[in-house]
Amino acid sequence: MKTQARIVAVVLLFLCAFGTHAADWHPEKPIEVISGVAPGGALDIMARAMQKVWQEKRAFSVPSTVVNRPGAGSAVAWTYLNSHAGDAHYLSVTSATLLTNSITGSNPLNQNDVTPLAQMLSEYVVFAVRTDSPLKTGRDLVERLKKDPGAVSFGLASSLGNPSHIAIAQLARPNGVDVKKLKVAVFTASPQAMTNVLGGHLDVMVSNASGPLPQIEAGQMRALAVASPRRLGAAYANVPTLKEQGINVVAAFWRGVIGPKGMTPAQIAFWDTELARLAASDDWKKYLADHQLENDYRNSRESKQFLDAEYAEYKTILGELGLAK
Repeated sequence: MKTQARIVAVVLLFLCAFGTHAADWHPEKPIEVISGVAPGGALDIMARAMQKVWQEKRAFSVPSTVVNRPGAGSAVAWTYLNSHAGDAHYLSVTSATLLTNSITGSNPLNQNDVTPLAQMLSEYVVFAVRTDSPLKTGRDLVERLKKDPGAVSFGLASSLGNPSHIAIAQLARPNGVDVKKLKVAVFTASPQAMTNVLGGHLDVMVSNASGPLPQIEAGQMRALAVASPRRLGAAYANVPTLKEQGINVVAAFWRGVIGPKGMTPAQIAFWDTELARLAASDDWKKYLADHQLENDYRNSRESKQFLDAEYAEYKTILGELGLAK
């Protein structure tokens, strides 16, 4: 019994020492927040919002900077991130392309090759039409697709297999619609898709909620539904979710934070604390409200679970769309 007691005491001492060590890590040199897009892009704006809060609040004893490494759907940024394996002074903002690029074969990196640290926000997908469209609701859209998958033309940006494209498939699949027969036009930017819907060349614009917002507020477009778990604010306050219309779909352009591969529990624990503090700050909440974004914070463990679940669902859907490699 004495031997067992000694073993337990040693184990507890080790765990306490490990816990103390985990809480002790802190940055000792400048922090780089890596943006995989050019200045002004959504990921870049998020990175700069993070850095601005940290700088103004003097969150760290070291400076922080945003570094742009655009190219290949953020693959350039994430390859650069992983060139600093085990160094928690390097972070990167991330999006669904971390998963979809891997599934489609555009980039071998995915959530298993980096260290997920947090999910920070979601910008939910909206289905919008011209105000004079005969389509009035998300249910109208589903019924038309059930009759003829090619009877509705969709416009989106900026690539096949992105969250907008996946949202269309999520809408169609449970209703027996052959997703390979969907008519989808892809543009380099959302305003081009919007112009084609307003001009009567396409039926439905599918995008993040901020995309058609000015046109909805001006009365030029109307939202059929938002793919959010609950109603959004501003001009979307009276727009029912797909779930409210009996369509079990939630789809978003989500954004998170990752670190390089090989981070230690101590480093992860530090960023769990700091990113949770960031998500709860008034300045961050203002950034979200100003950009029609929803707070969707998850810590490192929850983030990994979320990414794994999203990867599995995306792989199934992109396979049915003929885009998985």
